[in-house]
Amino acid sequence: MGWSAYEYYTSLPVEFYAACEGYNERVKEQMMITRYSTYIIASSMAGSKAVGSIDKIWPIESESKSLPAMTKERYEAILKRHKIKIKK
Repeated sequence: MGWSAYEYYTSLPVEFYAACEGYNERVKEQMMITRYSTYIIASSMAGSKAVGSIDKIWPIESESKSLPAMTKERYEAILKRHKIKIKK
């Protein structure tokens, strides 16, 4: 992400998540540029009919991955795994 240790430790969680989201968008955009370039080069060398669609060369996973809902049992298991004690 290009952050210094000071920036990391002094940032708010909201700032960190926003920076992570921006970083992931940048990586995805670079991947899409590389994907498209690969398709253009392959279709110019082998012909567009031989290559087919861009998804045939470089398929993309769907972004609709859903995480399981956070239950009380999962929450308690996470706290136990990381040995976090919360006062109630």
